[in-house]
Amino acid sequence: MVSGKPFFTKKRIKFILRRVVLPFAAIYLGLVIIATIRDMTVKNDEYAAVLLSDYAVTKYDYWASPSAFLGAYIPWTYYFNNKNMKIRWFLRAKGTDLEKVIKDTKCQSIVLVGHGSKNNWQATDTEVTNIEAKEMMRGMPKKKGEWLQLTCGVEDFSPVKMGELVMERERVYTYDKAVSTYIFVTDALLGFQYLKHTKDVKEN
Repeated sequence: MVSGKPFFTKKRIKFILRRVVLPFAAIYLGLVIIATIRDMTVKNDEYAAVLLSDYAVTKYDYWASPSAFLGAYIPWTYYFNNKNMKIRWFLRAKGTDLEKVIKDTKCQSIVLVGHGSKNNWQATDTEVTNIEAKEMMRGMPKKKGEWLQLTCGVEDFSPVKMGELVMERERVYTYDKAVSTYIFVTDALLGFQYLKHTKDVKEN
């Protein structure tokens, strides 16, 4: 309150909506349209799969997946398009979705978002561990793209990262500690910069 009067008056709310929210929404929508059209023009059949899990430990976790999608759509689409890959989004991703993209030879990069560790990912319906990933990879060639895992980066039961079972080269990116939802959203906005910086620091 200012001088005994509420700050958010009807007049101020209308001003904020008209001068801030609506212009931002218009710019965002325009960039989404441009990103979508650009993605459609990529000629390569190879694609990157982004799997967003809706599994939540607390009620506050439920906003992480839609927030990551809204924040990530533009930068991640550009990120993979610049690598000559289309992008496919799996909302409320299940264990069967991960199996589907692992077995699809056209999918060369995988992004996992949600709860988990270096050795597992909690899909919307089930937990996927190194054991399941190894079974999914049975008879399949390793992928040549990137494994970008936006989960906590702690080791559970194996020094082998789940992504190392799927990827051909050492292009597996995980955090090296437990992280919060805010880190996921930040990486969504920055196009994996924090995730990759974490690995660079550890290797150096």
